[in-house]
Amino acid sequence: MRLIAAPILILLIIVQSFSQWLVIGAFKINQSYIAKNTCENRYRPQLKCNGNCVLMKKLKQQEQEEQNGPATLKLDAPLLILSSRSFFATTPEVPIRSCNYFFPLTNSGSPVDRAFSFFHPPRA
Repeated sequence: MRLIAAPILILLIIVQSFSQWLVIGAFKINQSYIAKNTCENRYRPQLKCNGNCVLMKKLKQQEQEEQNGPATLKLDAPLLILSSRSFFATTPEVPIRSCNYFFPLTNSGSPVDRAFSFFHPPRA
């Protein structure tokens, strides 16, 4: 089913996109017939219309059809705004228990034993 539907949809999109060029192409193919039989100015050869009046009418008609095409779909649904506070479930706040334990400082103020040959600030 996908093998059939995909090329058809692609073809329809291409035809819709290039519809103006298709009208011009059909006119160029049938220009001699249009100039002899359907042109409004076929009895006045001094105008040298060659069926361009018919082409302009068809292009204008196609443009009006595109403008008057399907109306935009309007939905009358109420606007619903979800925020992170209203969307997620909330739990009651749990009070943080303070710790009353005392940890005495073990630093006696003496320097830490490090190898000074290796630990030094960078030289400029």
